[in-house]
Amino acid sequence: MIFSAMLAGLLFAELESSVILCGTVFCLLLVTMAAIDYCTGLLPDRGNLFLAGLGLLFVLTGAMHSLPEALLGAAVGAGVLLLLRTLSHGGLGLGDVKYAAAFGVWLGGQGTMLALLLAFAIGAVLALLLLACGRLQRNSELAFGPFLSAGAYLSYLGVLW
Repeated sequence: MIFSAMLAGLLFAELESSVILCGTVFCLLLVTMAAIDYCTGLLPDRGNLFLAGLGLLFVLTGAMHSLPEALLGAAVGAGVLLLLRTLSHGGLGLGDVKYAAAFGVWLGGQGTMLALLLAFAIGAVLALLLLACGRLQRNSELAFGPFLSAGAYLSYLGVLW
């Protein structure tokens, strides 16, 4: 159902067919990674490599932005989350860092920054709501991958519009 809604968003944006094709693949991978993280608490390296590899393939075929922009997006995603992981003494997992680098290939530098800002905002709002409802405790862990996926998807739509 979530994947269907994401595809509807791509179609609603009235994009070119090549952009919709790239977006469909991106959405499928985002949903898959979010579900894996939600269920296991892990973002697997194989999934991150697959996401980054397909993104680079689309970049190299000319379906998306330039290679330098893709590499900048990967560097921004990895750099920001690695810094936050270091400052939080491991509050974020390395899978999150690698995941941000992987979707950064798809989004470029500015798109990745937007995705991260959206992910933190969405995560904060949901965490506060869950705390207020008593469904989450202050010391509970919450998978961050689904929020990263949501931010990446919204940024993808924003970058394209």
